[in-house]
Amino acid sequence: MLDPVKLRVLRSVVETESVRASAEALGYTPSAVSQHLSSLGRETGVTLLQRTGRGISVTAGARLIAQEAGTALDALAAVERLARELASGRTGSLTFGYMTSVAATWVPVLARDVRQEFPELSLDLLYRDCSVQEAGSRADIVLADDITPSFGADWREVDLLEEVYSVLVAASHPLAERDEVGLAELSDLRWVTDDPLDSWWFDRIAAACRAAGFTPPVEVNPSDFPAVTGFVATGEYVSVQPSLIAAEVRAEIVAIPLRPPAPTRRVQMRVRRAVEDNPAARFLTERIRSLTVQTAARIPGVIAL
Repeated sequence: MLDPVKLRVLRSVVETESVRASAEALGYTPSAVSQHLSSLGRETGVTLLQRTGRGISVTAGARLIAQEAGTALDALAAVERLARELASGRTGSLTFGYMTSVAATWVPVLARDVRQEFPELSLDLLYRDCSVQEAGSRADIVLADDITPSFGADWREVDLLEEVYSVLVAASHPLAERDEVGLAELSDLRWVTDDPLDSWWFDRIAAACRAAGFTPPVEVNPSDFPAVTGFVATGEYVSVQPSLIAAEVRAEIVAIPLRPPAPTRRVQMRVRRAVEDNPAARFLTERIRSLTVQTAARIPGVIAL
C-alpha cells in the first residue's frame, strides 16, 4: 500500500509546481520533499519529476497519480476526522435504556441536555417496560432496579437511590389525608397495577403483602401507567407504586408512603465498560447523578446513595 504521506507530498508538488513551495507549505525541507518523491517513484515505478533546463517539472504520470490520490486522501482525512469526533464523543451513537419511573421526568431533560452538548451524536432511547429484557445487549447506559438480573462482567453497576413504595389513592378517598399507610390496611381494597402479575417487579410487592398476611387483591391489570391513574382517580381503586413515579401523578391523586415494613427498591445506573471513557457517556452519567440528587431533595421517601 502506498504511503499517504508521500502521496500528500506529491499532490502538493503537483499543485504548486515547486518542490521549494511545497516544502514551505508542508513544513518540510526541500530535501525531505525530494526524498519522499524519489521513494514514491521507486515504489510505483513511475517517473514523477523531470529536469527542464535549470529546474524540474512534474510528469504526466505524476499528475494522474496525484489526481487519483486526491480522492483517497480526502476520504482518509474524513476517516481521521471521524475518529477524532468519536474519541471526543461528538459523533457516533449512544443508547440509553430507561424505565417507566423516570420516563416523563428525567428522560426528556437528559435527552435535551445530551443533544445540546453533543449535537452530532445519535442518541437512541430504549424504553424498558417489564417485558423488555434485551437492554443488556442493546444499550450502553441503562437505568434498572436492583431486582433486574446482572448484565454481566462487561457492565459496571452503580446504586443511585433507594426509595420506599407508596399507595396511590384518589384525593376523595378516606385514606387521602393520612401521612402514611400500613400495607395490611390495603388488603380489602381493589387494586390496579400495570406490572405483569408474574413479573419480578410485582413479586416484590406481592411478597411484602404475603408477609403482611394477604394476597394483593388485583382486579385490574392494564399495560400502562396512565391507565392505572385513570382507575385510581375514580376513587374505587388503589395502586402500590415506587415513590419516583408516585410523585408525578395527576392532581386528583394522592401518593402516601407505606409504613415499614414495606417494600423498597434501589435504582441503579448500569454502564457498559466499553463506553465509560466516552465523553458523551460521561456527560450523561453525570447528569443522571445530578438529577438523582435533585429528585431525592424533592420527593419524600427517596434517598440518594
